[in-house]
Amino acid sequence: MSLIKFEDFCFRYSDQEKILSDINFEVNEGEFVLFCGPSGSGKTTILANMKNEIRPIGKSEGAIYYDGLNIRKLEDEKSASEIGYLFQNPEDQFVSDNVLQEIAFSLENMGLPHREIRNRIAEMTAFFGLDKYLYKNINELSGGQKQLVNLCSLLVLKPRLLLLDEPTSQLDPIAAYDFLSILRRLNEEFSITIILTEHKIDNIFPFIDRAVFLEGGKIKYADKPRQISTEAQKSNIFKNYLPYVTRIHFMLQSKYSLLDKAKIPLNIREGRANLKLIDEHLKKIYDSKISLWNGSTNKTSSESKEKFQNIPNHVINCQNIWFAYVKDHMVLNGIFLDVNNGEFISILGGNGTGKTTFIQILAGLMDPVKGNIKYKNNIKLAFVNQNPKVHFKEETVEDELSESSLETPKNDSSLKKKKLKFNFWNNNVKSTSNFKNHGEFNKNVNSNEKNDLIDLFDLTKLLDKHPYDCSGGEQQKIAISKALLTKPDVLFLDEPTKGIDPVSKIQLGLKLKKLQENGLTIIMTTHDIDFAAEYSERSILLFDGNIQVDDTPTNVFSKNNFYTTFVNRMVKDYLPNSLTLKEVKQEWEI
Repeated sequence: MSLIKFEDFCFRYSDQEKILSDINFEVNEGEFVLFCGPSGSGKTTILANMKNEIRPIGKSEGAIYYDGLNIRKLEDEKSASEIGYLFQNPEDQFVSDNVLQEIAFSLENMGLPHREIRNRIAEMTAFFGLDKYLYKNINELSGGQKQLVNLCSLLVLKPRLLLLDEPTSQLDPIAAYDFLSILRRLNEEFSITIILTEHKIDNIFPFIDRAVFLEGGKIKYADKPRQISTEAQKSNIFKNYLPYVTRIHFMLQSKYSLLDKAKIPLNIREGRANLKLIDEHLKKIYDSKISLWNGSTNKTSSESKEKFQNIPNHVINCQNIWFAYVKDHMVLNGIFLDVNNGEFISILGGNGTGKTTFIQILAGLMDPVKGNIKYKNNIKLAFVNQNPKVHFKEETVEDELSESSLETPKNDSSLKKKKLKFNFWNNNVKSTSNFKNHGEFNKNVNSNEKNDLIDLFDLTKLLDKHPYDCSGGEQQKIAISKALLTKPDVLFLDEPTKGIDPVSKIQLGLKLKKLQENGLTIIMTTHDIDFAAEYSERSILLFDGNIQVDDTPTNVFSKNNFYTTFVNRMVKDYLPNSLTLKEVKQEWEI
């Protein structure tokens, strides 16, 4: 018998059109199932409807069965203990101050004896390696550690089913890989059924049992990974949801018939094994271009150094920036940086390395404890938080776009915790980072400019919706549009691709490049190495409170084995400097 069964299930929020239609799907006990699809296709809605405690308010038809019983008739205690739900944002799940209290909270609510609570916590924290952090404050943990604490607090209840909503969206590549590896162990060693939504699928696709692709609230494809890859690669939309190694295989297969009978690869090992089948062809290309690559690499380093350091076109100049939230624990240690007009800069690094802190200081939202920042006279800055919801206060998207400020509510907990100082005027900077009570904002947005942005970001169908009813990717585009309506000279984006599906990510990247070509300077923090490699021109890697590397994406990522793109890992032996599918197509003339 299936553990979860959807039977003619439909769902709509209040009087809106159906978000989900005719969902018929079964998940067997012990399966690992991935849901993916465009933003707004209903992925999160499906997950939430399987958890009674947080199921969305709306009208549903059909039924969902859990272990043969209508899930709406499930006893509260059974639903709470057997079905665990992990939110996308780790902060949304916490109810206590330290790790021990957080993990014990659910067990205490279930009324378990004190000795049983301690036994379960001891076993689970040892398994996750959290036993040494039991008395540590939650706010002192890295993003990866926070998600582990949340997962641990679910597993102490011994659930049969885990529901995870984009659990790695806020994790750096290494932490994301570690977290997914733990999920794999839980599934394989303890037979816990796992259903998750995820946009970053390269690490997870190799070990799922089935993938379900949603489009417009309906199941478009549902099959095992290799079978669904064959179907999806024919679709202009869903081919972008396949792992890079699989997409490279299909690209080469169109040129080399030797690959027709090869197994469709799902991981780097399988992909490289297939490349060996056409090794002779690829080596000829490599030998013919290796001298060109060597020359271009040196040239790129020289050009990047000149572009980043010697051109007197600075819009922001940082000198010896230091910052700490807690005394004797510096987050930033003496950073020097020049930002040139019209650059697209990506700032990368692990969780807790200070990326968000640094970009907020650059945007004038926080003061460094030491050092100073100089801005070009009368420059306008706009800042988009990694949580776009903090910028919304109107009832509809139309109203949000009819006023040009990006105001952040005073009660935003993530900002309160950091005790930010907001200086609206700073070194002749006209900051449009837009926080309440810091300057006057123009409420009369130019209708032509607004309509251009609505078209640019494809927001027409969202205008009558409440911003909170939009998907994460849609909210991101709304927040960016609000920022652009202030006509900034420099746009700061904190994790702009968080929660955005692969197709929307491509569209966002192309739109940002178009804005850059029109003179906009863009500075973003990101964990998305593939996005940074594809669209930014300058990449900065933070490590230990300082700038470890500042160079072109090619020079930053091609020298790494792990902290690089999946494309580069796949083709490194033949195209050592290629980071993106576009570059691979060009070099191999596909």
